[in-house]
Amino acid sequence: MSDLAFQSRMEVVHQHISIRHLEQLTHLDLQRQAPPRLPEDDEIILTDLNELKKWSYDNIDAIEAAKASSCHGGPNGSRIDWNNVFLSFMETCASYLRDNSLLIKAVDAYREGDNEKALELYNKSTADIKALAKIWGMGFEMFADLVDEAPSGHSWWNGPFCAGFYSLDQTKPFIGGTDPGRMAEVLVDFNYQFVRAEGVLYNAHVSEGVYTGLFGKFKSAPQTPMALITEAVAEVARASDKTSVLHVTGHSLGGSYSTLCFTEFLRYSTIGQLPAKCSLGDIYTFGSPRLAQRDLGDRLVADLKTGSSWRIVNANDLVPQVPPIKFSLVTGIFNHIDGGMKIFKDKPTEKLPSELGTKPPSRIWPKPSELKAHQTDAYYLSWRNAADPKGFIQDEEVVED
Repeated sequence: MSDLAFQSRMEVVHQHISIRHLEQLTHLDLQRQAPPRLPEDDEIILTDLNELKKWSYDNIDAIEAAKASSCHGGPNGSRIDWNNVFLSFMETCASYLRDNSLLIKAVDAYREGDNEKALELYNKSTADIKALAKIWGMGFEMFADLVDEAPSGHSWWNGPFCAGFYSLDQTKPFIGGTDPGRMAEVLVDFNYQFVRAEGVLYNAHVSEGVYTGLFGKFKSAPQTPMALITEAVAEVARASDKTSVLHVTGHSLGGSYSTLCFTEFLRYSTIGQLPAKCSLGDIYTFGSPRLAQRDLGDRLVADLKTGSSWRIVNANDLVPQVPPIKFSLVTGIFNHIDGGMKIFKDKPTEKLPSELGTKPPSRIWPKPSELKAHQTDAYYLSWRNAADPKGFIQDEEVVED
């Protein structure tokens, strides 16, 4: 199938996914006022479109190399590919550019029955993301918004969402799913109590806030966000004549959502329920907090064969230490999944030891002023050093996160 034929199919797929997403959003109580946030939130999370364009053009060879490999580093046990890391990182950075104010207007128009206006506003809400994806030779689709509920019981609509990028080059098709997150939730208003996942995620014990995000429902919405994500991935994959490699990525709290999303896709693959014409590749997270007990990580170790888990941690980034051990003593021990790699702007990359079955070092909750290393631009500088051909990975030595 030609690339033009694929793009023609994707126009139909876009209409289907957009309407399903708008339908999901109509079940929300739209928050006209933004949820509580830290004064530093925008500085920590968001990156300017022009800066992302510059990063793209400066590293277009890395993007092309990642596309040529379908952003897949090979079966579990393969060495990390820093080109794939970069494209995954850019996907999650780009997702922060969604214009929620336009999306609210799109939902209002859809509720009023003006579908044409609704779709126009819906498309405009991600115009910056699509402009960036065009530089990469890729397309973009929003899949679903996630249930964003705090321990107090209130819900925020403009919280995290899941989206997907896909290659326009049908010689090497792949789909990259990403979830952005808000820093204020990580430190102030997030539910870190454990819940046992029932019938999903291998019945593992995971953070209730992240679990609710993917497997909860907005009031009378007929489907969970994970169901909508799966349906959207399946439609994008069916538009191609070849098998698409699926990878998942996320930064900050989005890394936690991405981990659960990838784990559920892994479970699907073990029971023959992964969407048709899809194969499971890698997961790349950046500055993700801890989100589960060891049983989740153990299943990833046991079942992940076709791809690898890469948990990227910038030097001095304190968010991967959330929640601290003092909190874990009350709820149960949080363990990161394996695949940790610590990157520096001026030192060689270091492999991180497995946390599974251990009690991580005691830490305190980080302050907003201590989160500069969590910023996307700080991760970018450290990636450039890690990807430098003169650099190397210290295979012999592991360091504590």
